[in-house]
This record gives sequence, C-alpha cells and structure tokens, in this order.
Amino acid sequence: MANIGELADSLAAARRSRKHLTFDAAMACPSVAGAYHVQAIVAEKLGETVAGWKVGIWTDGSAMAAPIFASDQRADGGDFQLSGDLASVKVEAELGLRLGRDLPPRSGGSYSREEILDAVAEAFCGIELVATRFRNEADADFPTKLADNFAHAGYVRGSGIASLAGINVTQMRCKVFQDGACVRDQRGAHPFGDPLAPVIAWAAAQCDHLGGLRAGQFLTTGTLIDPFDLRKTACLQADLEGIGSAFANVEVKV
Repeated sequence: MANIGELADSLAAARRSRKHLTFDAAMACPSVAGAYHVQAIVAEKLGETVAGWKVGIWTDGSAMAAPIFASDQRADGGDFQLSGDLASVKVEAELGLRLGRDLPPRSGGSYSREEILDAVAEAFCGIELVATRFRNEADADFPTKLADNFAHAGYVRGSGIASLAGINVTQMRCKVFQDGACVRDQRGAHPFGDPLAPVIAWAAAQCDHLGGLRAGQFLTTGTLIDPFDLRKTACLQADLEGIGSAFANVEVKV
C-alpha cells in the first residue's frame, strides 16, 4: 500500500507542475484495485471534485473508468493553457452523456441499455484532450496508466440534445476541424461500435472510491474519430451529427 501513496504523491505533483514523470518498475501500481485508490487519493490531494467520468473497456474485456476533475473541464468554447512537457496532446471527439439521476452500483446485476438511456438528461458533443503524466508511457503497465486517470487532461462539453430517441448512435458522423481545416470526417468509428457499450459495462462494474455515478455528472464514451496529435496552439471544433458541436481553444506554451 506504500507504493500506492507514493504514486499518488508523484501524480499529484506532476499535475501541479505540468512536468512529466519517468516511469520505472518501482513506481508501478500493484493492481487495478489499487489504481482506483490512487485516483481518489490524487483527487483529495488536489482538492478536486468529480465532474464526470471517462469510461471504456480494456483489451481483456473489463470495464474501466477514470474521473474527470472539475478543473479539467470547460464550457463550450473554453480555453486550455498547456505548458512544459505536457504541451503535446492527442485530440478526441466523443459523445457525452449527462446523468439526470444516480446510477448506484448493483450487487446482483447489470443495467440494461434502456435503463441507461432513461437516466440520461442530455447527450452532447465533447472534445477530450489526452496527455499522459509519464514521458515514457509505453513502459507503464495498465494499472499505472489507469491510476493516471488514463491520461485525461481536459474536456469541453459542447451543445447537445435532451434525448437520444431516434438516433442511431452506432452510425453518427463526426467531423473535427483544426484552425478551420477539416482533419477528420468519420462515420460509425467508435472502437466498440456502440458508444453506450462502455457506459453499460462500467455502470455494472463500478468500483471507484469517489462516490460512483451521480446525477449531474457526465460520462464521455470514447473517441468517434482516429485521435490526432496537437503540437501547437489551435482552435478546435467537433461536429457530431444529430447531436451538436463543441469548440475549444488550446494554447500551447513550450
């Protein structure tokens, strides 16, 4: 358990300084369960609250989630200032879902797709900025990456709609523009086909230490485009067919 505390200290310090850590085996998170402890400790150390969740499904089929801290999200058109080693990020465009009611853990079963949809108060277009706290992330094991909030760095919540009724979320067209130039135009590109798949999986498996899925929080469901690197100051726009748009201004200070 000492390793968990030391990793949490290092990740919290890296967030404050925006400087990369160098991963080595001595700092590895001992387990996936430990990673969720680290997420909670880092949140406490930074005085953060959970605005939303980044959910996904790992290569072994298990559900996973990382908190999106309130300080890492912006309203539509929001500004991000990135500096130092974290100046290079990846950009993803995603379907976001804001919860209208709690989805507490269930000891005896999973949530149906219909129950998830019934709990959604808003579906919206979002832009996620992905940037690891490790300069050699490829060397890090999965629990350590998960402890680092799975490289989440920033999120913009764009415009949306009240209900997904009548929308085929598996075939939505998503366009992304950088400084006015279209850099992605893809349809049905979610890695699991259905963007709700990781939401349903995590709702059943949730095992965080930050209070679970609460009304008012949002979930971002995974990229709808092939992510791309952002290495300079840029204006970003994502358009999600039938849902809405999102805008972000990212300033890079090297």
